[in-house]
Amino acid sequence: MSADSSATSLSLCEFRGRIGFARTDVSPPAGIYARLWGSAKHDIADGQQRPMLANCMVLQSALTGTELVLITIDAVALWQEEVERIRNALQQRFGLGFAQLMLHPSHTHSSPMLARRHADRPGGQLIAPYLDALPQICCDLVAAARADTFAGILSWNYGRCALAFNRDAIDPDSGRGVCGLNLEQRADDTLLVGRACDETGRTRAVLVNYACHPVSLGGANRLLSPDYIGPMRELIEREVGVPCLFLHGASGDLTPRRSYEAETQAAEQNGRELGFAALSCLGAMLPAGQSLSYRGIEESGTALGVWRNAPKAAVSTMLEAELVPLQLPLKEFPSRETIVARLQSSTQAYERERLERMLAMKDRIGDETVGTLPVTVWRVGEAFLVATSGEPYSRLQIALRARFPHIAVAVMNLTNGATSYLPEARAYQLDVYPVRVTEYAAGCLEQAIEHASAIMQGLISGRGAQPCAASSAKQTA
Repeated sequence: MSADSSATSLSLCEFRGRIGFARTDVSPPAGIYARLWGSAKHDIADGQQRPMLANCMVLQSALTGTELVLITIDAVALWQEEVERIRNALQQRFGLGFAQLMLHPSHTHSSPMLARRHADRPGGQLIAPYLDALPQICCDLVAAARADTFAGILSWNYGRCALAFNRDAIDPDSGRGVCGLNLEQRADDTLLVGRACDETGRTRAVLVNYACHPVSLGGANRLLSPDYIGPMRELIEREVGVPCLFLHGASGDLTPRRSYEAETQAAEQNGRELGFAALSCLGAMLPAGQSLSYRGIEESGTALGVWRNAPKAAVSTMLEAELVPLQLPLKEFPSRETIVARLQSSTQAYERERLERMLAMKDRIGDETVGTLPVTVWRVGEAFLVATSGEPYSRLQIALRARFPHIAVAVMNLTNGATSYLPEARAYQLDVYPVRVTEYAAGCLEQAIEHASAIMQGLISGRGAQPCAASSAKQTA
């Protein structure tokens, strides 16, 4: 909750308009190629812990006719070519522009990689049919959400959850950088919960925005799973009785307390921790469209300051979207021939996994020295949704929320494609995984912070996006 300038009123950041939700099961078929971890000993999963889901939220402005569409899907990533296929289908059917659409994977690491290049692997023949079905699935989701819209209010509230830990750790014996719990650096524990209510005040959906890699389960796990996101959703939906959508935050440097385990109990515990934290945050929210205001003194044993709920004079109906790509310098990479030679001589599964990912990145960026990072910003009433195709460190969301303290800011990773990590500049002095594998040069995160801030400030001031000098190709809803 935020206080107004007179410090005599508390209220939630809210949006009033038409809102719609829809959901479908997108579980991959049994037998699909499911090796994602380099340490895995299996190519095909033994089964599925929970259904893999896709959700859609439609936001519509009754005043301007603007429409924004968010689709979330339980998958590790949606590569750019798949995003384009889905986008083309949605544009043909609904006339949506790029800025109006967010395709957002949960980033669960217990899902298939869903890369067409794996067609020759065991179960790889099932990847293309699964991906080919996604455009129609997404079209049907949007149509269902549109058909079920209601006049309502989307409210946001900040909370805390201690699930996430910094993961830029050092192995004490070898001195190597490892992805593991770093107890010496405090992790961002910010939780943002959204609640959609209809005009009667009935809750219709819950959104949870939290930054923590969905890696409760590691290479030894043999089940497809939404990871901690599944138990979190299940807990909230059981308690509240409405759909729950997960928005994966800026988690490039964050991992859950229990990570890389074989048994699904780790995901269950992590999910319960986040779910109960979200329910606590939800329980603290004011009724939709109301504020808590100071009424004056009630004389008692001492002077009591009395606060009471009262309807707001107005709830923002603002709905805007802008896409302003950011051009970022790239690191130097080995040649394609060098990577292929290393791959051909490698005998270890984990080494081959690393090299295959490097080769896929090299094929995507070629010999370019500058790469494009799509940055999409939605202004939804008194809140912002800020999404990139990369995996920024949590410093991105920390900085944006500090710069815009009276606005709810949800940050979302790997949206509308999948590029690479955006580590803090200081991380480039360390032997840590995100720096080793990212395509971006040092300073990328800091540039992304300035870039997103400029877009947000431009929307607030009514001047439109004000991109950094290196940015180009603005697209507006």
